[in-house]
Amino acid sequence: MENKYKKRILFLGMPDMAIVCLSKLVAEGFNIVGVVPPHFSEATYGLMTNFAQGLKLNLITYEKRLDEIDFIHKIRQLEADIAVVCSYNKKFPPELLKSVKGGFVNCHPSLLPDYRGANPYSNVLVNDEKETGITLHFMDENFDTGNIIAQKKVHIEKRETMGTLFNRMNYMCAELLAEFLQQYEVNSNVISFPQPEGEFKKAPAIDSRNMKNFIDWSKDAAYIERFIRALNPFISAMTNFRGVFVKIYSADYSDKKTKESPGTIISVKDTISVAAGSGVLHIKSLQFGSFMITDVKSFIEKFKPQTGEKFGS
Repeated sequence: MENKYKKRILFLGMPDMAIVCLSKLVAEGFNIVGVVPPHFSEATYGLMTNFAQGLKLNLITYEKRLDEIDFIHKIRQLEADIAVVCSYNKKFPPELLKSVKGGFVNCHPSLLPDYRGANPYSNVLVNDEKETGITLHFMDENFDTGNIIAQKKVHIEKRETMGTLFNRMNYMCAELLAEFLQQYEVNSNVISFPQPEGEFKKAPAIDSRNMKNFIDWSKDAAYIERFIRALNPFISAMTNFRGVFVKIYSADYSDKKTKESPGTIISVKDTISVAAGSGVLHIKSLQFGSFMITDVKSFIEKFKPQTGEKFGS
């Protein structure tokens, strides 16, 4: 595909954001002179490298660290005007940040300085935010702390899940990045503003490695319902039942009062109603063990859960 623009762009990223954004930039005719995928030890390495090679782009990898002399030399040889980053899980060393004259611009899926960290998508939903957004910022040696170039807000829908928000934000990032690079083609003097100092909301990882994806039944039912949506579908909110791991994909909740302890089944009809710290969670769909993904009615028919049994025990 013939390049429409002349500025030389280095691209660094990890799927899925990187694939969405790289697709957009290639389709728009931006001059991508090199692509740095995640480290080969990452699960997404093969996907990213195959995608870049499929587009006939120049792939640049490193052995162990981003400050390796050979790697930095290869980056400098590209003579890139600017570098763009779409999701990367390593801090960039000074040697790398200095290797591209226009700097490194990162696309972060939150309205910085709030929700710096690995998983803004889930954390904004858990915290019941009404809006979030995309931030383009220059990178420094820390995660998500560099000068802000541009931001775009988005409303969070009432039944938003991590998956729906993730998809919308990825395409928003691609659009905002393309707009920025079009402007950069005309004027390379980028105006940016330092982020304010202080304490802000954080976006830590939520996954099975730190057991943060397990439902805390002592929380109120409204919180648990948000938690379930916030992890659906990529992480999954987990609990256990009859000694088997269970993933809950969707639920409703009510403010009904109950004297039962958190996690206790209080009713089994068209749904499984479970007591929370405050209110009641009504399970709609779930996965039982590794073999059964189903709506709650089929689960009730096959396993006949009883009132008084407990989730999370």
